[in-house]
Amino acid sequence: MLMSWQNAWAPGAHPRAAAILAAAVDCRRLRMHAPVSSAVLADLHVRYLEDRGGDRLRPEPIDDALSWLCAPVHGATGSLLIGSADGYQAFDYLLDVPDLHPVPTGMPLDLASRLDPVYAHDVGLAVGRLGRWEEAHQVHRAVAAERERLLGPDHPDTLASRYEVGFTLSRTGRAADALVEYTHVAQARGRVLGADDSDTQAARQETAYILGQLGRRLEAHQIYTAVLAARERLMGAEHPDTLRCRHNLAFNLGRIGRLEESYQMACEVAAARARVLGAIHPDTLVTRYGVAYALGKLDRWDEALQTYREVAEARAQALGPDHSDTLAARYEVGISLGRLGRSGEALTLYRALVDDRTRVHGPDHPETLRSRHSLSVNLGRLGRWEEALAEARDVCALRERVLGADHPDVLVSRREVAVGLGWLDRWADALIEYRRVADARERVLGADHPDALASREDEAHCLEQLGRGQEAAELHNRVTVLRQQHASGNG
Repeated sequence: MLMSWQNAWAPGAHPRAAAILAAAVDCRRLRMHAPVSSAVLADLHVRYLEDRGGDRLRPEPIDDALSWLCAPVHGATGSLLIGSADGYQAFDYLLDVPDLHPVPTGMPLDLASRLDPVYAHDVGLAVGRLGRWEEAHQVHRAVAAERERLLGPDHPDTLASRYEVGFTLSRTGRAADALVEYTHVAQARGRVLGADDSDTQAARQETAYILGQLGRRLEAHQIYTAVLAARERLMGAEHPDTLRCRHNLAFNLGRIGRLEESYQMACEVAAARARVLGAIHPDTLVTRYGVAYALGKLDRWDEALQTYREVAEARAQALGPDHSDTLAARYEVGISLGRLGRSGEALTLYRALVDDRTRVHGPDHPETLRSRHSLSVNLGRLGRWEEALAEARDVCALRERVLGADHPDVLVSRREVAVGLGWLDRWADALIEYRRVADARERVLGADHPDALASREDEAHCLEQLGRGQEAAELHNRVTVLRQQHASGNG
């Protein structure tokens, strides 16, 4: 069957059929499990045909293509395309073919725009699972608008789509916009479903998560505490949703400086999840990962390293060595090695991780670039600053192209460029980069956000290195005032 599909692309063979089948396969990869109409396939297949040569392939009429696809394949047990009264579906086997082409950019939105909102919502979820969050955002935004038109702004389905809009905004670095969506959903669900409804509590929990991202950690703590109390009252202390909230609360405790409490709560949640879900359940391992993170914050890096290694091994066993969570744990092993001054080992680990990330996700994937960023950091720690700077610049350019100029990962890379320039005694160039980072963080996060303030401190240090002490002092004073205002506002 696969050979029949591949051979169909030949000029004058069945190239339109091959393109229709490619579109049908991608529909199922995007969680469209119901049959797709011939009209939808007629629209969607054109991009696949054009990508392979268009009219130069001498494509057959569409009716001939559908007839050929639905005929039994010689030597096989079925046809490439399964027809029914409701439409067409690609044969199951074809979904499992190794090295399938990536779903073309723009195709998910094209498909979703032609579907009932229920199916289109699933398409948005599927695109998110591919890590293509901007496209997922576009799909969910369109579905939310259509559901609002058909069902009204407060219908549970409309709010479900707006919840996913918030999630995709969070994943694309637009935390402030995500907060607007989650706040709206939480308030609307509270009115429609009630304050104790699990969906209302889920939206409130995500609101707390975004507040933490925005540096409003005490507000986040208050919401987490309230949601946890409701979860425990309604579901019990060891319900998976309750434990998820306690997991998030534990992490946020660390962010507000209550490190020992954070560690103790993470240990308790890990033990509870092991009892309820099993020792190698993904949620249990997420919390053990959090335990390792808390150990790192407590400067107990030997223990953190051991825990991250155990999590990486367990995830490889439970999820597979190429699963994104397994690779994430390996990444943190490298962080721990670096913190312990074992940068040579970290460098070796990150070179292997970059290779694996590139193989699994591609060279431009955000996690591939994150691993390359850590490679740059460890090159610097080893004093190889020319190599570190070259790597940091390359990663910064790729991140900016993939994620956008103001994405947090881009700003982290730009700061690493500035660090490299400083170590090479190119302070004037470093100042330009530090200011770009500080201006962007101030614009996106607000002038009193901890990350924006840290960037202004970087800028002041650079001014000192350039002999511009008065400007540096003025900037230090400004940062001090803003920190006091921020602390007062969060108090």
